[in-house]
Amino acid sequence: MHRFLAVIVLILMAPLVAEVLPGSTPIASPALLLSDMLIYGSGALLIRELVRHRGRGWPSILLLGAAYGLIEEGLALQSLFNPAYNHVSEWGARVLGINGVYTELVIIIHVAWSAAIPILLTELLFPAQRSTPYLHRFGLVATSIWYILGVALLGLFARTAYPYDTPPLLLGLVLVIALLLAVIALGVVPLQSPRQPLQLKAPQPRAVLLVSVIGAFAGLALPALLWRAQPAFAHFPLVLVPLLGTLGIVAAMIWLVRHWAQAGDWSDRHRLALASGALLAHSLVGGLIFTKTTTQGITIFVLTLVMIGLLGLFAIKVRGRVDALASAARSEGQLLPMAAPHETKQLVGQGKRPI
Repeated sequence: MHRFLAVIVLILMAPLVAEVLPGSTPIASPALLLSDMLIYGSGALLIRELVRHRGRGWPSILLLGAAYGLIEEGLALQSLFNPAYNHVSEWGARVLGINGVYTELVIIIHVAWSAAIPILLTELLFPAQRSTPYLHRFGLVATSIWYILGVALLGLFARTAYPYDTPPLLLGLVLVIALLLAVIALGVVPLQSPRQPLQLKAPQPRAVLLVSVIGAFAGLALPALLWRAQPAFAHFPLVLVPLLGTLGIVAAMIWLVRHWAQAGDWSDRHRLALASGALLAHSLVGGLIFTKTTTQGITIFVLTLVMIGLLGLFAIKVRGRVDALASAARSEGQLLPMAAPHETKQLVGQGKRPI
């Protein structure tokens, strides 16, 4: 029953995080919400299930998130190439038929907000099934078919709403790169295995939240907002500032989180703070981009307040869960457990340290 509920939550969470909270899909457009669910919900679920069935971890989820972004934006919408698609060629660095700045940003958004964050939040909500698949083989096949149909329908819509003849070479390149990323994610990246925590202390969750907000906001604002404030940043050589600056911020955040996650006291409280900061930054930048009317602005503001309230309540629950696990671990003479509850019991019983 819990696995079925987790599936429903993830299917709903993905379009909510990626599209509704930043305002790119108005909540008053039920048809758009349903279409988002077709591809975002099935895409996030398929990514998680493929990774968990193959015994991989977060590097594989990030790689598949990039493949997902390439398929949606490159093959279905063709927004990576169409200069008239919401005027994204104006963002800068249109080279060899590719909308450079937009391509960089939208792939990062799909990696983080379409895949990683919805999966992370769902697994925090259902910690007992954190490392196990939700679906059996039939469900995995059905989800794959659902995703393919969603991509096809999105592509059909795009051909009608944003007609553009992308060179076949570019479409083929997108497909090859997406398949290569999938092969690396599921066949090359090492299997997930417990790691011995390092002798270092993770920062307080509120510090993780602050760094996440600042890092995510800067990474989104450089390519999405900088050229709007100063059009010169959409042209060479200043266009290198958003291009290289965004890559630098992403690399720094990945290194920092990997470093923190090796601490013995890294817990679900830190993971939730990381996701919460990214959600707040995404909603803020999305509000600055997609707000066209006062009604839209008020809607995004209200949704953001509701999101903050729900995250606050969830943080209280997660803190209680982490404290309970810490208390149980101390009574067993172990370090603070970082695994899901069912994994912690198994590891403590075997005299091992959970990650």
